[in-house]
Amino acid sequence: MRHFDLHADTLSKCLQNRKSLIQNDFAISVQRGLIFDQWVQVFAAFVPDELHGSKGYHRFLSEAGQLQKAFEESDQIVPYDKDNIRPGVCNAMLSVEGGSAMGGKLERIDEMYKMGVRMFSLCWNGETDLAGGTATEVGLTALGKEAVKELEAHKIIIDVSHLNNYSFWDLCEVAERPFIASHSNCFELCPHRRNLDDVQLQEIIRRKGLIGINFYPVFINGESDASFQELRRHIRHIIALGGEDCIAVGSDFDGAAMPSRIPSIDRIPDWHENLLKHFDPEIVDKITFKNAQRFMQENL
Repeated sequence: MRHFDLHADTLSKCLQNRKSLIQNDFAISVQRGLIFDQWVQVFAAFVPDELHGSKGYHRFLSEAGQLQKAFEESDQIVPYDKDNIRPGVCNAMLSVEGGSAMGGKLERIDEMYKMGVRMFSLCWNGETDLAGGTATEVGLTALGKEAVKELEAHKIIIDVSHLNNYSFWDLCEVAERPFIASHSNCFELCPHRRNLDDVQLQEIIRRKGLIGINFYPVFINGESDASFQELRRHIRHIIALGGEDCIAVGSDFDGAAMPSRIPSIDRIPDWHENLLKHFDPEIVDKITFKNAQRFMQENL
């Protein structure tokens, strides 16, 4: 069984609770995730929109430090290498959730790249000096457009999951490389502002990007719990839009409440088994691993 997850907020949990990424009681720990033949996990360094300037950058450094600490602590977690997925360990990639991490300075993008950042979202739900999130009605700023060009020059993947419609379409006018929605579902099935409408989904598919299916029930059905069947509806909807090769996993573990049937990473096999009852094994492998891995090989 292979597993590639585009988004988890475990670094924040570890920082706030002074726990180790290797062993903890959160939705993800390295030790509980060592059940896959191959496992790639993207860990987000979350920076609140309201942290401006050096405060935002220092928050990023603190969260990124949790991942570096794990690398030093254990040989069960290694930096992600697109050309060498090591079996039996956590192959970890660092992402940024919240453009305030940049602290308004474009040169920090180069610093982040050297620290291992390979994915970057311009904002969370609010407004940064780069873009507007789903709780706002502002688009990309002039600095945001410059940041997009700089991120693409470094081959850092832009993540649109928290962008509002204005920023999303502003990005489309500037972006020249494929981008992803690391943890978003279908607005047509669940009309939450964090989900993507069909036109947005089709645009990501047209650009050969990725759409990471989010496990948060509020984004699946608007309720406090969700079934595997309801989660499959979102997958089928994206396939119907032509996105079979663009579906991936973006669990949102440790960033949101999870369905009772997938509360943590060690229950992923239950979901995997359920998918195999309803989809061909080749499609299941695309959803859970192959699409994301191919995208990274082609775009990093």
